Amino acid sequence: MPAATVLLGPAKRKLEAICTEVDDDPAQHGGRIRSFKHERGNWATYVYVPAKGCAEPLEEFQASAIAKLSPEVELRANDDLHLSLSRTVVLLHHQIDAFAQSVQTALRNCNGFLAGLQGLQVYTNDERTRTFIAAKLDSAFTEKATRLLQAIDLVMVDYRLPRFYEPPSFHISLLWCVGDQEKLLSGKLAELQKLLNDQETLTLLASEVHLKCGNRIFNYKLR
Repeated sequence: MPAATVLLGPAKRKLEAICTEVDDDPAQHGGRIRSFKHERGNWATYVYVPAKGCAEPLEEFQASAIAKLSPEVELRANDDLHLSLSRTVVLLHHQIDAFAQSVQTALRNCNGFLAGLQGLQVYTNDERTRTFIAAKLDSAFTEKATRLLQAIDLVMVDYRLPRFYEPPSFHISLLWCVGDQEKLLSGKLAELQKLLNDQETLTLLASEVHLKCGNRIFNYKLR
């Protein structure tokens, strides 16, 4: 698979973009319900920072939390741990390469950073058909994450797509379940926080940003 720098033309900055393809099997989506109607030619698209540097302890927490709450709720682990920088939006196939180029341009002056994770929070999707448990980004690093978010929001506006939630709540979704279980899971956060505290210091290495369009992933190295 050629690099995105070949597909999109040579980069004028040091920012590196690489495109790969991944398997995206709908059969592995469990009981999740789509947030938008699937139509041929529509590509689900979102931008995120992969959870580099903290994936292993977070995966250990996932296993412990699922076991602890199994008598009360069927939790499932999120496989692709990341910090979101956009909502999930829809692109048409012919828009993908231009959109990827726009993201590359928007990120050209953005710097990477190290950040801590602190505390758990419960979220639901817009339709309240899924509930999530997430690790929050330490508020001390909100400004740095916001710089990345603002760059991506500008691209979304250019394409007449919805910007990120306001105010943003930066987090890494760890576990999910079907339905609106916000009340139940909120009551379990203290117990789960103890499990998370058993893990080593959780440090997110924000050194790159990914753009996922269907089964294509564009990788942008930050400065």
